[in-house]
Amino acid sequence: MNYKKISIVFLLLVTTIGIYAFLIQPVLSRSDNEFIVGTAAGYAPFVSINEKGEYEGFDVDVANALVKIMGKKLVLKDLGSMSSLFVALDQGAVDCIIWGLSITQDRLKKVAMVHYQGETTVAEPLIFWQQVPQGVNSLSDMNGMTVCVEPGSAQEAVVSKYEQIVTVPIDKVDDALLNIQYGKVDAAFVEPAIAKKFKNKYPQIQLLNIPLAVEDQVQGVGIVIKKDNAERISSVQQAVKKLKEEGVIAQLEQKWGIVQ
Repeated sequence: MNYKKISIVFLLLVTTIGIYAFLIQPVLSRSDNEFIVGTAAGYAPFVSINEKGEYEGFDVDVANALVKIMGKKLVLKDLGSMSSLFVALDQGAVDCIIWGLSITQDRLKKVAMVHYQGETTVAEPLIFWQQVPQGVNSLSDMNGMTVCVEPGSAQEAVVSKYEQIVTVPIDKVDDALLNIQYGKVDAAFVEPAIAKKFKNKYPQIQLLNIPLAVEDQVQGVGIVIKKDNAERISSVQQAVKKLKEEGVIAQLEQKWGIVQ
């Protein structure tokens, strides 16, 4: 009997069970009054952790305002990355995702997204350090160049259409800044609010707006919910509608500097 092989299989099984238990644990122990929101820090001005160790940002304020209208208690779950957030949503470990996620046609095929901020974006910024390379006016001009993008993002979907570009995945959007700053990549492709934040902090950053094809255009930012939960979709839609009508969203946009 191959005990080594059995041990490896057993270890993998235990690991898989452990991950699954982690995901479903909030569902098993939660109260009916809780509303669990999945998010991830390191994504200012949407979500970050301040010097006091507290979560702050546009999306944190939106989540708090949302649950107040819904009469729920907010439980914020930091799951670290986009892939983890979508796994948690699929497993029912979170009720929704609020993380500055762009509404795209591709995402709408898989999940429901309730618009809460932003307008249709027909172009998105490619960011460079110090200067835009000579002769680069679009993505098609970047033959053999490296561009860092966040896996699963709308920007990755666009860049992936250009085989001549080498994509470098990043775990957190702030890593994009470090990569271009230290010459690890030629450019980074991020959403407008993030590019604006970087530009305001570092004047060395140069922006090149990339026109988007109709199918790649972003229809604002949305709260992500499983498609099969019509009741939750409806309750979030009603709450967001009230936040918009009362001017809360507009006030928070001004507060966090994400007005387009």
